[in-house]
Amino acid sequence: MTELLLHNARVVLENEILHGGVFIRDGRIAHVFTDEQTPAGLGASESVDIDGRYLAPGMLDIHIHGSAGVDVQNADRTELVKLSEFLLAEGVTGYFATFVPTDERGYSRAIREINSYVEREDENPRGARILGIHFEGPFVSHHRCGALKREHFRSYDGDPRSIEIFTHQSSLARLMTLAPETRGGLDLVRELTRNGVRAFLGHTEADPDMLDRAAEAGARHITHFPNALAPLHHRKPGAVAWGLVRDDVTVDSIADFHHVAPLMLRLIYQSKGARAMALISDAIQPTGLGDGEFSVWDIDITVRDGLTALGNGPAAGTIAGSVITMREAAKNILSLGVPVYEAISMASFVPARAAGVEREYGLIKEGRRADLFAFDDDFAVKLAVVSGRFALDKR
Repeated sequence: MTELLLHNARVVLENEILHGGVFIRDGRIAHVFTDEQTPAGLGASESVDIDGRYLAPGMLDIHIHGSAGVDVQNADRTELVKLSEFLLAEGVTGYFATFVPTDERGYSRAIREINSYVEREDENPRGARILGIHFEGPFVSHHRCGALKREHFRSYDGDPRSIEIFTHQSSLARLMTLAPETRGGLDLVRELTRNGVRAFLGHTEADPDMLDRAAEAGARHITHFPNALAPLHHRKPGAVAWGLVRDDVTVDSIADFHHVAPLMLRLIYQSKGARAMALISDAIQPTGLGDGEFSVWDIDITVRDGLTALGNGPAAGTIAGSVITMREAAKNILSLGVPVYEAISMASFVPARAAGVEREYGLIKEGRRADLFAFDDDFAVKLAVVSGRFALDKR
């Protein structure tokens, strides 16, 4: 039996900040207590003073292509270890490796590498865990492709065997962003849902009627809202208006102040609330490397002052992923006046719920996995706990 007691903390709960601590037993949260409560009988083998800092559920990034010079779709084990350690240092304890459209061989190779890494993940106790694979495409609109390569886009022919690479090649296949208006799109949503893969809406020009049908089929989350969607128009309300008014639909946004302006982020927050707005990084390989010229997915990308752009071709200048971390995204949201516990929920519980893992992750609550991180008033990460074990200590 392993036990860990974290005390003298500002514990970030779902709807409040609690001054107290957390008792962990065998990798799970066993008890949450206040300063006034004496945790009788909690004789942990290790007791740690958090020194008044915030203690929060680990952040979950459900849309990330890479960071620290690593691309998840072309990474070997050593590179995935490097990425996971980089993310943990930013407060992320779990993430979904996100793939852009490629050919069958490219998908198979990347899936095999992720599968192999996860099978031996316990050998790297100092990194964030891969919780699943997120396929961004290939069933998306040619009119809203963003930085995705059109030559790899597909439509669904109605034969479940044609999508087995997305449903059966790995138990880690959990999420897919798609455009429901593509040929066979609604049948694709149903088939993915039947196989336990969550269908997200994105890179789409679908009208509200089509979106209603997609939601009925099982797609109730929108990817990097409102990017790669038809702009909001007062006579042609599309996915942006639909997403803002549907109470049963959640959205995620890139809060780097480049993809979405601060005022627009405030509008999304005020419309959806912290319970229906998630943060993602959509980070790509150059994240953490500063400004420069990079090759990502065999595309030339320029990074200047935190803004990515395609360097050549007909889409030159198009934003191509982000170079923000979840920690920086949450910090940006806090700067807009969002309370700490809501910003943390947007970076932990809401992503967990969108991905279908909210029973295990995203909250400091008895019975949940003990994946936690502590940060100071400047949102600098000071320590992290993964599966109840210390994984990072910068105090």
